[in-house]
Amino acid sequence: MSKSIALLCIQATDEGRVIAEAIKKDNEGIIVSNKPAMIQFEREGSIVVKAQSVSEALGRDWETDELQLVLISTGGQIDEDDDQFVVYWNN
Repeated sequence: MSKSIALLCIQATDEGRVIAEAIKKDNEGIIVSNKPAMIQFEREGSIVVKAQSVSEALGRDWETDELQLVLISTGGQIDEDDDQFVVYWNN
């Protein structure tokens, strides 16, 4: 049985592009599609956005709730805490 594909779309702003680099670094095998004004991520099972990785990429403290500032859409269930924002399918 194949797993479902998690989906995350963020705005292609200056900060969004830096967050995208951190997402790519932390999610092996992720598929990234650059679209007009949007960066779309697809990955089997889950996509993890780690606060520590984004903080390092931005050069400042970053909290997972800040993802809402660039978030366009998700596909899947969401689990968020202080350390990470996860989009996943539990099936």
